[in-house]
Amino acid sequence: MIQHIDVHSVLQESSAGVYTDLVTRPTGRVVRERIHRVIAAGGGGPAVARMDFSGVGCMDYSCADEIIARLVREWPAVLLLRNLTDGHREAIQPVLAAHGLAVLAEQPDGTLEALGTPAAAADLLEQLVTQRLALRLPGGTFALVAT
Repeated sequence: MIQHIDVHSVLQESSAGVYTDLVTRPTGRVVRERIHRVIAAGGGGPAVARMDFSGVGCMDYSCADEIIARLVREWPAVLLLRNLTDGHREAIQPVLAAHGLAVLAEQPDGTLEALGTPAAAADLLEQLVTQRLALRLPGGTFALVAT
C-alpha cells in the first residue's frame, strides 16, 4: 500500500501563520508528529509513504534531520519523496549520509532515485522489488508499479 502525504498541507496545519519553509528543529518536530498522526489515521502501516513536497519552500538541515531521518529510523515503511527541489536535496542528502540512511525520490518520469548511502539505498530498492511495488527497468533504473 502507498500512502500519500502532502507535506505543504501538513506544514500549514502545523503553524499559526502561512509558512512554506521547513526551518528550525521545533518546526520539524511538529511536522513529523503530524505526519505520524496522518500515517496512524490511514491504518498506520503502509509499505510506502509518498511524501509530496510541492509548495514547500526551503528546508534546512535541522528539519531534514527531524522529519526525514527520524521517520526513516522510527518507522518501517519506505519513504518516497516527490517534487523535491535542488535545495531540498541539498539538505536531505548529507543528513541521510551522516546517519547511514536512505530514501527514494520519485522523478517526473516515474523512475526512482536514491538519496543517502548507497548500501541503504540498494536495500530499499530491493525491498520494493521483493514486495512487487517496483520493477527494475533496462539501464539499471527502477520505477514504482503501484501508485
